[in-house]
Amino acid sequence: MTEQHYDIAIIGGGPAGLQAALILARTRKRVIIFDAPEPPRNAASHGVHNFVGLDGLLPAQIREQAWQQIDVYNSAERRIERIIDVQANAEGGFDVSGEAGGTPFTAKHVIVATGFRDVYPDVPGYLACWGKSIIACPFCDGYENRDRVWGLVITSLRALEHLPILYQHWTKHAKIILYPDIAPEAAHLADFAARGIPVHMGKIVEVHHTSGEVNAVTLDSGEQVEVGTLLWTPPEQALPLTQKLIANFGLEVDENDHLKTDAMHQTAVKGLWAVGDIQGWASSLGAAFAGSQAAYAIIRDWYPHHNQEKHA
Repeated sequence: MTEQHYDIAIIGGGPAGLQAALILARTRKRVIIFDAPEPPRNAASHGVHNFVGLDGLLPAQIREQAWQQIDVYNSAERRIERIIDVQANAEGGFDVSGEAGGTPFTAKHVIVATGFRDVYPDVPGYLACWGKSIIACPFCDGYENRDRVWGLVITSLRALEHLPILYQHWTKHAKIILYPDIAPEAAHLADFAARGIPVHMGKIVEVHHTSGEVNAVTLDSGEQVEVGTLLWTPPEQALPLTQKLIANFGLEVDENDHLKTDAMHQTAVKGLWAVGDIQGWASSLGAAFAGSQAAYAIIRDWYPHHNQEKHA
């Protein structure tokens, strides 16, 4: 039977996990990366942007290229399997259990790079346009939707504070679609009026489109609003493994269920690390940076530090 012990187990094969894997493979550690079988969160992307050297490449292309580079060092193994549990073991490391069952994998360190999943609204036309003309991140997809009429879908107080400001970098034409449970202050409404941004009240019940390009939306009031792009951030949900880790190790989370860590992304449990979206929204570049920080921290502390003090 193939040995099931690894130096580091990485759960999640996106930018954060792959960046950590590359560094750790180059330091000659035995690494296993677990990738869930379902498409990744960014699968709908038509190109990753703002990552120098990779701008415009599809997520699948970046993953393929990353594995070509990691494989050179003959130190990291990829396994397509959803991880369902991580437990501390008697040796001071961790047992990592996959959905397929069998003997758990063991590792001295575990890097959790699984992120969150988007909860798509049950609105006809939404999924057909998602990632193309319905966008959640203007930095990611704003340029490709430049100079269109943007519908700024305000479903949260955070969106109310940020979306009506950010859009101006990519277009001068916007309409606000304000969900009824969001109460703007008078200052917000005055600002919208001063900048000539029309406000439409109501929930979107249908997205009208042509081959994934938004034409208009229908609100629950029956009003139809013509727009070319929707800046619309869906709610996110922690993956089941995150909840399992919180229960197993008593990990702390913030008000959005993002795991708390130290500056180098180690949780309160020694040897258990969390990088990428699991700590809050991160761009591909930001997630990769977090993965690199965790990997460097692991390597720095791999061997015991000897007392260098001189004794009289």
